[in-house]
Amino acid sequence: MEEALHVRVHGPLAGSAREFAGHLIALGYADTSAARHVRRLAAVSEWLERKGLDVSALDEALVVTILDEVQRQGRWPQARPASFRLLLRFLRQRGVAPAAAAAEPAPFDELLDDYRRYLEVERSLAPLSLPGYLGSAAWFLTERCGAEPNRVRALSAADVGAFVLGVAATRSPSSVNTVVVGVRSLLRWLYAIGLIDTPLGQATPWLAGGAKATLPRTLAQGQAAVLLATCDGETLGGARNLPVLSVLVRLGLRAGEVAGLALDDIDWRKGEIDVSGKGGWRDPLPLPVDVGDALVAYLRRRGRREHQRNLFLQGRAPHGPMTMSSVRAVMRQACERAGIADTGTHRLRHGAAADLLRHGAPLAEIGQVLRHHDLATTAHYAKVDFATLATLARPWPGSGR
Repeated sequence: MEEALHVRVHGPLAGSAREFAGHLIALGYADTSAARHVRRLAAVSEWLERKGLDVSALDEALVVTILDEVQRQGRWPQARPASFRLLLRFLRQRGVAPAAAAAEPAPFDELLDDYRRYLEVERSLAPLSLPGYLGSAAWFLTERCGAEPNRVRALSAADVGAFVLGVAATRSPSSVNTVVVGVRSLLRWLYAIGLIDTPLGQATPWLAGGAKATLPRTLAQGQAAVLLATCDGETLGGARNLPVLSVLVRLGLRAGEVAGLALDDIDWRKGEIDVSGKGGWRDPLPLPVDVGDALVAYLRRRGRREHQRNLFLQGRAPHGPMTMSSVRAVMRQACERAGIADTGTHRLRHGAAADLLRHGAPLAEIGQVLRHHDLATTAHYAKVDFATLATLARPWPGSGR
């Protein structure tokens, strides 16, 4: 903290510099990073003093003005307005700077807030899944209704088809289908609450080539072990990445489920881990010894984090909870280190199912591990059991075998 504390600060923010430095260190910032943020405070403070302005004038627009002037002087060429968010948040929380101006409500904010509550309360949608559903809903409403909320009542099947075709022109089929899921959910809700008179959810086209039309994609045999071996347990990042990849490989968890794990989800005495899955379901899974050992090693290296109950934390300060994107980044980086093409985390889930199938586990048990609530979903994995399928194959006419 020495470097951060020795930054000279003049002007109206001088009295906040020391507390700001301590706040940054408490969040887990390295001394050099903390000092960089304190120097930003110093620059803002000195600029306000030079212009004869009070702290009450400080907001995002003024930060842009200050940064523009500083960069014209050849300083901080890499800095962006977002670099000052942490400083503004700190000053506002302490009552030093005025609160941010309320944003002008968008045309569909109220409708989307109601839809959010429906997803959270009635559908028990996982918090990490909410942004995707709400993003698809906002995109569809803005695209087809413009700035006219009343236009929602006039939505038609033609609107739905035109929107999906527009998305398909710029997105891959799997990405389009992800958007379709969100739009279909919105349309079902609009019909249920009486805002539209036609069940347009049934009119959302599904692009061909979905998951059921192909074989589940898995890693080549032995590649999962190679991915795990790339994690350097001597560093905090490597110690975290090993259990992250381990629960993906051994338990077949989804990326969002990994990001959502909390310390309280692990019952060390029973050797179980409680997973929050789709639809608000919570399912206990056995905690394999190797996964448990990796978790213990990570938690010991991570140390105690006050007021932080998430299991996996971001590697950079302020060390908040991991997100689905950061879990996928762990997988992507491991693939790069192993010299394997980026496969995405869901392929490890397919691999866990295929591995259980190869070792003779019945589909019902595989469905329990993957927490499927419909056996038909699990039956999809039977297509990769070539040895069993071969016993059912009929001879090709004229082949003699």
